[in-house]
Amino acid sequence: MRRNNALAKEILEVISTEDNGGGGLYRSEILGVFAEKYDHQGNGLEPAVSYHLHLLETAGFVKVTRVDHDDDNFEMTWAGHDFIEAN
Repeated sequence: MRRNNALAKEILEVISTEDNGGGGLYRSEILGVFAEKYDHQGNGLEPAVSYHLHLLETAGFVKVTRVDHDDDNFEMTWAGHDFIEAN
């Protein structure tokens, strides 16, 4: 799978805007936002979003709390906010 900067930024924006309490968003919540945004069509977005969440973690843009295999929690880091602002 190829890296997609636009998708990475969109994921960070979802986490940033949907996380009202500061506790991050679960993978299922992030995928739910994308399903709604793209009219439940997804078109294979789930693997791409999950892959990019992994890339965002390894880049230090999100902090991941491992809850269980399918529903980890993702919180924005300072670097993640900087990435949004720069792009």
